[in-house]
Amino acid sequence: MRKFKMENTSSCPTPMITGKQFTTEGEKLQDPTMFRQAIGALQYLINTRLDIAFSVNKLNQFMSSPTIDHWRGIKRILRYLQGTIQHCLHIKPSTDLDLVGFSDADWATSVDDRKSMAGQCVFLGETLVSWSSRKQKVVSRSSTESEYRALADLATEITWTRSLLAELKLSLPRKPTLWCDNLRVLRH
Repeated sequence: MRKFKMENTSSCPTPMITGKQFTTEGEKLQDPTMFRQAIGALQYLINTRLDIAFSVNKLNQFMSSPTIDHWRGIKRILRYLQGTIQHCLHIKPSTDLDLVGFSDADWATSVDDRKSMAGQCVFLGETLVSWSSRKQKVVSRSSTESEYRALADLATEITWTRSLLAELKLSLPRKPTLWCDNLRVLRH
């Protein structure tokens, strides 16, 4: 916070304004060095603060030519962190070894290339063991296609996690459960 002169700022309740669209339009930063340093620091912090992953990755797309609006986005994340310094991942001992995954996608989120954002998380019992939030590699033609791609990525991650657990000689009591919020995807 000191490096970015944000240690005495007020906090805010979310890392990003709901529905905020960042674009390549706007006044460019004269010196993008501070923006790039902040993104690097926040990328490192994502390892333990998943709640900022989406916002940081959204702004990371503008590393080559950040604008003043992008810098405001960085400052909002820093303000959010200021107010949520006690938030962290909790790893709990558990006898429940159910493997459960959740996926979601936001269709055509990027106004620049119309690609969707997708996120997923995998729990082993009550402990989060894997997660991601990233732009999908292709443009989906519908929200169902976007959700299906997110679910397919989650299935790949669950398969890899099951393989790792098998190598460690840990057997799962039940088949993994995958969740998504799109009924059309579930019907296919």
